[in-house]
Amino acid sequence: MMRYTTADAILADARARRAQFEEAKRAQEAVWRKVPGARPPLLLSVHTETELPPYSTKQTHYDREKMLISQLPAFASSVRGSGCVPSVRANMGCGIFATPLGIRQELYDDKMPWVQERLPRETIARLTPDDIRIPEDPSTEFGAGLAAMRYMAGALEGTGGMVFPLDLQSPFTLAHLCFGDDIFYEVYDDPEFVAHLCELTLDAVIKGFDACLSVMPDAERYVAHYNNLVIPRDMGGIKLSEDTSTLLSEPLLREFTEPFMNRLFDRFGGGYVHYCGQNAHLYDLVLRTPKAWGLNFGNPEKHDMPKVLGELAAADKIYYGALPMENPEEPYADFVRYLRASYRDGVFHLLLAFSCGEERRERVLEDWERAVDAVIKA
Repeated sequence: MMRYTTADAILADARARRAQFEEAKRAQEAVWRKVPGARPPLLLSVHTETELPPYSTKQTHYDREKMLISQLPAFASSVRGSGCVPSVRANMGCGIFATPLGIRQELYDDKMPWVQERLPRETIARLTPDDIRIPEDPSTEFGAGLAAMRYMAGALEGTGGMVFPLDLQSPFTLAHLCFGDDIFYEVYDDPEFVAHLCELTLDAVIKGFDACLSVMPDAERYVAHYNNLVIPRDMGGIKLSEDTSTLLSEPLLREFTEPFMNRLFDRFGGGYVHYCGQNAHLYDLVLRTPKAWGLNFGNPEKHDMPKVLGELAAADKIYYGALPMENPEEPYADFVRYLRASYRDGVFHLLLAFSCGEERRERVLEDWERAVDAVIKA
């Protein structure tokens, strides 16, 4: 297993492989654009070890140097892989886009930041979109995130690696973080109040994502996500996490999720949706949303993934992410099964993430290419 002793060694290795990452961008773009005959890349990461300090998220939250160091071990796994575009982010927690509304996250030594406080109803009622401002001051949480992104962009210059956005949550998920579980009463008791709060969080997402794009190099061409993926910027590039929306009924999804999802995708040009858990109505919403170009599950093992892949392909959408493997040590049959399910009219609708040890790297890539050939020839 490859072992890095310094951050500089990781960055030097990335510089040496920069052409590989540019090719990965082109290959992924061909999948997003549904280019007939395009061969899908396997987003392969390779297990690596480092001797870098294991900083906690509490230590990194306001320290841009430590934030970068904390991201580099995972970055290295994509550098050593294939088909990936390595990237890092300021890992500020899933509540970061709620902070422009006045929320503060609690910081911990043993877990991610989390929102413990809530905004009073009276405060929310007084706020307007004009009150939502993205702070540049690095003593604020969002400002610290942007400062870390700028620092990371400078450190990665010349490596081919990218910086990806702060943790983007959907407007309704952010509304839940701001107001707490009482929101599930208010959707019935005072839907106008919830709609008002979602307008505020929508504005925070728009202004916050614009701020992220402004400090992400090459963001006019591609937007990176999760240390392996890129999306062409003219396809929007935004990722929406709809985890709280999995708790909503179909009528509530139509009222509080669908319109805000469509407005965000229209504003930026599209993107993809992530959520954990199961909700058949939310799944159907993604399938019918015109500019939801793709889908990612946090728990793919809870779904019939060949069926999902076929339905996404029929809707001309991409699945991105890892998938359950019946035999991860010998993945050829799993590769064929998933590639076949995603193949429609000469186009693969799959960007599969997979990981292995360095000793298996070449064998796994051979299995992938054989599987692609088998599906095309069938």
